Amino acid sequence: MPIISVVGRKQPKVRVLIWALYAVLSLGAVTMVYPFLLMLSTSFASGVDQNDFRIIPKYFYDESALYRKYVEAKYLEDVTEYNIWFSCELPKFENLSPPPRINTRYVKLWRQFLNTQSRAYMMLGHSTTAGQQMTAEMEWRFRLAEQRRFRGDLDRLRTAYREPIESWMDVKLPLENWTQRNFTPVLNRRYSDFLEFKRQQPVRYFFTVSVDGLYQEYLRMRFGSVEAINKAVGADYTTRFDARLTPRIPDVGPSTGIWQDYVTRECPVHFLRIDPSAEPAYRRFIQQKYRTVRAYNHDHEAALQSLDQVKLMPDAPASGVELVDWIDFLERGAPVKALELRTPEVLFRQWLAERYGSNLRALNEDLHTSWSSWIQIRPPYEQNDFLYLRENSADIRHEFIVRNYREVVDYIALHGRALFNTFVLCAALVLTSLTVNPLCAYALSRFNLRATYRILLFLLATMAFPAEVSAIPSFLLIKSFHLLGTYWALILPGMASGFSIFILKGFFDSLPRELYEAATLDGASEMNMFWNITLRVSTPVLAVIALGAFTGAYGSFMWAFLVCQNEKMWTLMVWLYQMQQWAPSYVVYASLVLAAIPTLLIFIFCQNIIMRGIVIPSEK
Repeated sequence: MPIISVVGRKQPKVRVLIWALYAVLSLGAVTMVYPFLLMLSTSFASGVDQNDFRIIPKYFYDESALYRKYVEAKYLEDVTEYNIWFSCELPKFENLSPPPRINTRYVKLWRQFLNTQSRAYMMLGHSTTAGQQMTAEMEWRFRLAEQRRFRGDLDRLRTAYREPIESWMDVKLPLENWTQRNFTPVLNRRYSDFLEFKRQQPVRYFFTVSVDGLYQEYLRMRFGSVEAINKAVGADYTTRFDARLTPRIPDVGPSTGIWQDYVTRECPVHFLRIDPSAEPAYRRFIQQKYRTVRAYNHDHEAALQSLDQVKLMPDAPASGVELVDWIDFLERGAPVKALELRTPEVLFRQWLAERYGSNLRALNEDLHTSWSSWIQIRPPYEQNDFLYLRENSADIRHEFIVRNYREVVDYIALHGRALFNTFVLCAALVLTSLTVNPLCAYALSRFNLRATYRILLFLLATMAFPAEVSAIPSFLLIKSFHLLGTYWALILPGMASGFSIFILKGFFDSLPRELYEAATLDGASEMNMFWNITLRVSTPVLAVIALGAFTGAYGSFMWAFLVCQNEKMWTLMVWLYQMQQWAPSYVVYASLVLAAIPTLLIFIFCQNIIMRGIVIPSEK
């Protein structure tokens, strides 16, 4: 019988009361749903927008927000390096704005120029993240390429690379940083595979090294203010970002010494070239350094007859002793007039000059620009990135939506046997809970034992203490049986539950005794009555018991962490705990959302049975 009758509901005061109850319940639902939606939204975030706290992430619909995320990821989430490379003073990526206008014609010319250049000294964006916390998109792509290359056989990869790689999560991109003065890649099988992988990537993932930006940072570090820079180089810069490198040393002026000092001591050597005219000076340098041809042959693994046979390589060698000699000659004996810069900016200006016949006016008219000299021309880095964003916005947005979840799935799937262990634990505990608890409750309900209520009181007493109280005795008991690090250590302590036995006994007591009497007259055994009568009519209650066993096993962390020290025996929750020690908050939120899915699915598909199991015992 309802508390409020049908007639009573028509009264105004009662209606107000009902609406007030609905309002309170709705408010309670909002206080639960709103934080969940915030967590769900943050699980799609990254470092640049993790503190926005919006129900719908802004980059889902806002191009400027997507641009900030794209630039942050492409340039390695390092705003300091971004400022150096691209001549700006951005405090953080959150303050980045799209360029006010896009000179499409100019960007297309820049892309045409890039297509004429080798990608060898271009850097691959989206390749690392701050603190190496997350798997960047390029690293994930490289890992998939390696899995295809070695057909998923990690042993073959270890043999090929001669590295002690424990899992696919340890497969990393080889380090490549062409902004360093004398960066030298490790020329091995892994780097060779990486170069093949690098050649296959779309052009939007690459960016060129801004040597002008490195030069401007050099001026700032050496002279400080723009006034000091102007005094040192004899210029009239508004900011230090107006400084540009010429391909050759200036003929006269105070900038001559600064150009020489930067080029010979600071500039990345792979963007330099030494004219063949410096070869005699190079031979003299080698003779002074090695003295004898024998010493030279020993260090270079060569077979020269005389040091006069030594050749000067115009471009910096890739690595080895040749590169060391080349840099030593550059710093100590190379004729400064023989040095030539081959930076992306210099080559781009030269390419434009050839295209327009050195006619700056024609270039300005074609591109709608107003440069007064060729040295002022700067590649359209920001405009190029923004145009790439517009051209690939769907793919870029999709990458940001899935990458946190991909990180969690990869971490769980590629470490240990978390999914399998969790499945075994949940299945075993559900099965044992539906076996041990009903048998115990059936015995207490069916047979008039003298100690029934004492046993029941003992079982209820176990509910008065938290699980942590019994952790140490249980651990010592499992240890004495030599079961640590096994599935039995995970399953045995959760096989029986005092609460489940109490609920089941109450439900069994309410069943009509006539059913059992009729079955006894028909010759049914006790086990037959237990299986065909008791369990058949107890499905809703058993569903609640099974749900409790599943949630307890699925969410178990501390006990699994204590009794299984071997990583191969860790369950899902233990791995998620380990992940939370290093992962940023947005990845943690993604892991929580994924971890909630199994329980949610079970409740959605079994809610009718579960609700009956909750309601029926109360009605009895």
